[in-house]
This record gives sequence, structure tokens and C-alpha cells, in this order.
Amino acid sequence: MIRQIGWLIVWLPLIGFLFNAASGLLIRNRETQKRVVAYVAPGVVLLAFAVSLAVCAQLASLPGHRAIVPMIPGASPDTPWIDIAGFRANFALLVDPLSVLMALIVTGVGGLIHVYATGYMADDPEQPRFFTYFNLFIFMMLTLVMAENFLLMFVGWEGVGTCSYLLISFWYKSVDNSKAGNKAFIVNRVGDVGFALGMMAIWSTFGTLSFFTRDRRGVMDLAAQHLAGNGQHLGAVPAILGIPAITAICVLLFIGATGKSAQIPLWVWLPDAMAGPTPVSALIHAATMVTAGVVMLARCSWLYVQAPAAMQIVGWIGVLTAFLGATIGLVQNDIKRVLAFSTISQLGYMVLACGVGNFTAGMFHVTTHAFFKALLFLGSGAVIHSMLGEQDMRKMGGLKKRIASTWFVMVVGTYAIAGIPLLSGFWSKDEILDSALRSPWGSNVALYAIGLVTAFMTAFYMNRLMWKTFDVEPQFVDGELPHQHQSNFDDDEHAAHGEHTGHEEKTEGGEAHEGQAEAEGHGKSQIHTSPPSMMLPLYLLAALSLAAGAALGPTGIFERFLGPSIAPLSLGRMARGEEVFTPMTGYVISSVVAILGILIAHVLYRRGRATGHIVPAQVESAWVRNPRNIFAYAYVFLLNKWQWDWLYNTLFIRVGGWFADRVLWRIVDQDMIDGLLVNGVGGGVAALAAEGRKWQSGRVRTYALGMLLGVVAIVTGLIASWSMLAK
Repeated sequence: MIRQIGWLIVWLPLIGFLFNAASGLLIRNRETQKRVVAYVAPGVVLLAFAVSLAVCAQLASLPGHRAIVPMIPGASPDTPWIDIAGFRANFALLVDPLSVLMALIVTGVGGLIHVYATGYMADDPEQPRFFTYFNLFIFMMLTLVMAENFLLMFVGWEGVGTCSYLLISFWYKSVDNSKAGNKAFIVNRVGDVGFALGMMAIWSTFGTLSFFTRDRRGVMDLAAQHLAGNGQHLGAVPAILGIPAITAICVLLFIGATGKSAQIPLWVWLPDAMAGPTPVSALIHAATMVTAGVVMLARCSWLYVQAPAAMQIVGWIGVLTAFLGATIGLVQNDIKRVLAFSTISQLGYMVLACGVGNFTAGMFHVTTHAFFKALLFLGSGAVIHSMLGEQDMRKMGGLKKRIASTWFVMVVGTYAIAGIPLLSGFWSKDEILDSALRSPWGSNVALYAIGLVTAFMTAFYMNRLMWKTFDVEPQFVDGELPHQHQSNFDDDEHAAHGEHTGHEEKTEGGEAHEGQAEAEGHGKSQIHTSPPSMMLPLYLLAALSLAAGAALGPTGIFERFLGPSIAPLSLGRMARGEEVFTPMTGYVISSVVAILGILIAHVLYRRGRATGHIVPAQVESAWVRNPRNIFAYAYVFLLNKWQWDWLYNTLFIRVGGWFADRVLWRIVDQDMIDGLLVNGVGGGVAALAAEGRKWQSGRVRTYALGMLLGVVAIVTGLIASWSMLAK
């Protein structure tokens, strides 16, 4: 059955993409087109989720819980995509617990985000284009996670990067949005160089790019046997640049992961990715792009467990990224940017889990994070929708009673990410901390301590978000809310595109509620609730954030399910370190830390309830203008994201730009290539041609002289040759 329907998981979003892209040609009436697209786009993704569930139910019946499924219906799983001079890559999908888990997350959570977006983007004139990109994003992510080989994975890898660019800069008439899309695209290309080099090294070592094959000659099959493609032991494979081949491969692949999963030093694109509509932020952060690097690490666990040096790099980068993201999140004022830095921090936890050899814990956190982070982003979108596009928490407050349902679901998401006992984030985060404390390569206490401090900061800044948004005194005047217009069109252009402009509420990509606003007595500039299409996904995600962790974690179901896809740590002849204290003690410690972070935020912001500030706003402004003490310097340092943007701007824009202009362009390109090679060679040929033209005078005596000189040269040459032969 899996081989008959498995391809549908990938093809359904592709069909939705093609239909949405052509909908303008198929449906002439714009309002009808938007309604049809609003059904088709989420419908195909939810259908793919249903197929994923059916496939998941059949996994246990497969030998090794694994099957190769043709990507083209009716074709053979061995149908070659590329078969040139010994290089072969199949056009096939790998169905195993890891790929099915990700298919369920991408289509399940992604489907809910699609439903939410039907309300959020209902009033945007370019809604069909938005859902075209949205379905394409799902298709590319499914290709990435279900690919049978590295090359097809790379197609999905590049595809989600392209879709992120299209969606982040969806409102392209805003210069900031366009810059954010460019930044995401360019930074990820840097990491992709590492991924591409890693693939080349894999081909050179194993002679294939397939993960698993039916004859057990795939990369992971061979790695499980400690063999290279030619049958020799992996330890005997020639080093790459003086580094053992298996270590070099793992490091190169991890460079790719640092780009996609926003790890140090390639994390800088993710905060700016908030420029797109909120459903885009939720899809990127919760279900698709940013988890790609973690999924790739889990898929390659068979390699990483045999490269302890590479695992140390992965572990330290992960825990430092978690710490960095949390520190910056402490001082952010844009509600979506707080969540963006929390994503960076949580991704650091996932990468840390992989670095200490517990890939299952990393994927468990991917799963729970998908629930509560989608909930938080979509909840923040509901807040922004209610505030007519306002994203600055300093201009919010007092929303707890006005949009109580949104407040409730946000509380669930906040407590889940903070690690409050029994919620989803508690189970997955604590398993990672426990694994860090038993790191197989040492540094366990340092890793655990940094992770624990990060957990405290997470609890604090997430409760800070809740207080500034919902609990402090309102920092606005209801009825006088300014509309933060975000679209590629102003109101006149909306009308030109067939949009209603009468008394509808225009929100940040939000739904127009003319009748609802009048029925509730709300004016155009007042707080209003979100429509059911936006709230229903929030309720479902809140339920998952409450219960999924307890259902999957302590029961051991998740670990048993994912086991066939993950390499045991013993494959690399490593073992977990000794237990410092029991997991139960760790649960108690992390629970106390999380509750302490929430309580401290509660006490501080309760005192500053009137203004929403711990430190007076005037003092904060003075700190930014002219820092004079350690608190001011720390605040400005964190507000400026540890000066990473300044550092990159200095190194790559100013210094790099100067070097590219003055050296690479003016000296290398203009003087050496154009001047010496192109113009020099051309000038030399022209000079020789000019001399040659002098012999073309049309005078018989000149040609006779030339013939005579030629005869003399030939005779002289023959005599010289004869003399040499005679000797």
C-alpha cells in the first residue's frame, strides 16, 4: 500500500501549487478565484496529512520499517533521475519513521497554518500568489525530508530557501521586506556551499548518494558496517585536507545545517525573516525550513556517531546558539522578533541534542516545538490582527480581557516553551538537558549549565512578552488605533483590484469584517477579535502543546517509533557519560528554574504595570543614545544582537566591498583580465596584423621579394636539417 500511495504525500501540495498558479487563467472572477484558492491550498495539504497518517499506520509491516517509493507514479523505485559516467541518483522517496514523522509535522502543522492563513490573508489582493508560494513551500519541504538521496534532498533544500525568499519579501514594495528576503537567501547560500562540498566528499568516499538501498549499498548502510564504497574500512579512507574523511564530511554537512537551522555564525537571517506575513513566520519557524538542518543531522546520525570531533563542534555550536538567542530575546520589543530569537534558542537545543548523540531527543523537540511555536506565532498574528497591524509590545497592554481567547492559547504556548511541568516543552527540553549532562565526549557540566541558564532566560522573556502584551495597562487609546498598512497596494489600488474599501477593517493581511465590526459596535480603529478560521487552528495547537509531550515522551512511544531511523551511539564506539544525578532530579531542577524565571518576570512587570517598563522609558532611551554604565552597555549590546550585524557589515560589506571594488574589480578584472589578457592579446594580434598588412601592397616586386625570402628560408632549413641527419 505504501508504494501505491506514498508518492501522494509529495504530489498533493505540488498539484495545489500548479492549480493556484494557473487559477487566474482558469477563473476570471477575482473574488471567486480567491475563494477557490482558499479551499484548494489548505485542502491539498490536509489531504497529504491524511495520506501520511495512512502510511504511518503501515510502517510496522515493512521489513526494517523502511521502503523506497517511486516519486513518479507507476515507475520503479530504481528509476534513475541522473545516470551519467557511473554517477547515479534515483528519482525516489524514502519512507521510514524519520521521513514519515516529518511528513506528519509538515502537513499537519503546515495544514493548520494554511487554514489560519485563509483568514489572515483574506483581504490581500495577492492572496492567490501567497497560497501558490505556500503550497510550493510545503512541496519543497516534503521533498527535502522524504528524499531517497542527498541530491534530491538538496533540491528540496534549495527549494525551501527560494520559497522563503519569495514569502519573506511577499510585500515586496517595502524596501525592508525586500532586504530581509535577500538576506535570508544570501546567508543560506553560504551554508549551502558546505552542504554541496559535503555531498562531493560523500560521493568520493561511498560511491553513492542514496541513504539506504535494497542491496544495503547506501551511504548509511555502508556507514553502519564501517565501510567505504570500495569495501575498505572507513578509518582507512584518505583524509580530506588533513582531516579524517568521516569528520570532514560531517563538518561540511553541518555548515549547511548552520544556515538552514540558524546556528552560529549563520543565524543572522532569521530575525529579519519576520518581515513577511505572520503565517509565513509560523511556517518557517515551526514546520519547515529551520528544522531542515536538524532533520539532516538526524538522517546522517550513522555518520556523526563515528565522528566524535564533529559531534563536539555540533554540540558547542548548538548550546552557544541557544544561549545567544535567549540573551537577545530578553530586550526585544517587537512581538514577532521575540519569538524569532526564541526559535534560534530552541533550535540550539535541538542541535545540542544531536551533538551529544541523542538524535531522538532532538527530533522530539522538533515535534513539540512545532506545536507550541506555531501556536505562539499564530497567536501573535491574532494579536497583531486585533491591533490593526501593530507589532510593538510597548504600544499594547490590557488585551487580556479584550481578546481573552487569544490570551488563553498564548499562555499555553508560553508555558510550554518555558518548560512548565507536564506541558510539551518540558518533556523534550529536559530530555536534552539530561543528555547534555551525560555527554559522551565530556564538557557535560558546562553544557548542562549553559542550557539551564538558557531555560531560565526563556521563561523570563516569554513571560515578559505576555505581561507587556496582555497584562500591563493599555498603552494605546481604543478607537484611535493607527492602522499599520502592510500590503503591496494602497486603498486606491485595492479598489482597482476589485477589493471592497468602504467600511471594512483593513488589517495586516487580515480578514475584512464589515458586518462583524458593525454588529459589535467596533469602529475601524478599535480592538476586535479574530475570525474562527484563525482561532480554530490555535485551539488545536494549544491542545497538542498541552498533551503531546506527555503522550509521546515518558511513555517511550516516540523513541521506539524513531529507533529504526537513528544510529545507536555504540556504533561509533562511544557511550554516554556517567549519571551526575537522576533524570527525576533534573526534572525538578529545570522545573524550579522555569517557574523562577516566570515569577521574576511577574514580580518585575507587576511593579511596572502602569507603563509596561521595568526601567523607565526615558532611561532606556538615554541608554541607547549614550550608554554610561554596565547596565546600559549590556542593554545596548543585547539590543544590537551582540553587534553581529555590525560585524558582518564591517567585514563583508565595507571591507569586503572595498576589496571587491579596488582589488578584484579594478586590479584583477580590469587591469589583469581585461587589460593584460583580453586587451593585451587583442592588441598584440592587431599589431601583428598591422605589420602583415604592409606586405599587401599590390606591387609585384613586393610579392616577388616575399617569395624569394620564403624560398631562401625553406632551402636554408632543408640544408640545416640534412646536415643534422648526416651527423
